[in-house]
Amino acid sequence: MDMGVGNRTREWTYIDCDELAAGGEYNIYEQQLNIISVDENEIVFTFMGKQYNLNREWQVQGTPEIGVPNKYISETVRFIFYFSCDSDSTHSWEDSEITELSEQMMKNIEEGKLWKNIPLARKFIHILKDVAPFRSDSIKPVYKAHIISLLLKNDLIAKTETPRLFQSFCEFYRLCIDFDMIDYYNKQSDVDFDRQYFRVVDSWIYKLAWITDSPTRDHSIECWNGFGQMLKCDPVQATPEWEKVIYEVEQEVDEELKEEPRGMGFCFAYWGAKRAALERRGIEWRSPTLMNPGVIFD
Repeated sequence: MDMGVGNRTREWTYIDCDELAAGGEYNIYEQQLNIISVDENEIVFTFMGKQYNLNREWQVQGTPEIGVPNKYISETVRFIFYFSCDSDSTHSWEDSEITELSEQMMKNIEEGKLWKNIPLARKFIHILKDVAPFRSDSIKPVYKAHIISLLLKNDLIAKTETPRLFQSFCEFYRLCIDFDMIDYYNKQSDVDFDRQYFRVVDSWIYKLAWITDSPTRDHSIECWNGFGQMLKCDPVQATPEWEKVIYEVEQEVDEELKEEPRGMGFCFAYWGAKRAALERRGIEWRSPTLMNPGVIFD
């Protein structure tokens, strides 16, 4: 539970996965959490009147902020959920694996194929999330936050293509950085770590929580358009249905257009093939051309 934007405080509670079962009811900070179904990969539950699907592979999910009045002030409160294995043996931490993932993601960017980073980013956060989450003497939370900040600052994940994946990195970064981070500094991290970067991530977290919670809400669309860098993006990109298939779609489109020259006008061939691939999967998508009729593209 994350309380307050200015004077930020957090409280934690854990539910043992061995106890989780369909029909289970839990009182979480005076709010009812009801388990609908659970298996090793996904929990489906209701909380504060809304259903959530939380996958184990990579997702860290936060709710929008809500106002909670007490007899003195109104507090801002939000809840963050993640599903990890409480075992140090799930993954062994290998700096070389993290380095290889980072280098491959950078290479994909250089080749103009950001979409190839989707499975790599999912693996990346799964490792960070499941390696002794807050129990390791060597892998401090601040170290994990530093690694995540490098991915975010280098734009290795697309906000508007995989908003839940991007949100997961932001949410986990904020969880890590709040674990008494000053105590974890050493000379190197003090040089490398941007102590103020959390303010940027906080602004993303606020918008992403609304976007992923209710993509078609007016305020969510305002937040969504703010990610488009002056261009509007179709809100369907913020739906879970989109995020489940987008990597497969990009693979298919890349193969279809592999002989197509990457010059002037390529964007129209790309958007057309992408629209058709999404339509075959039951998703109606409006390309940047349709979303921005007054803009001239090459």
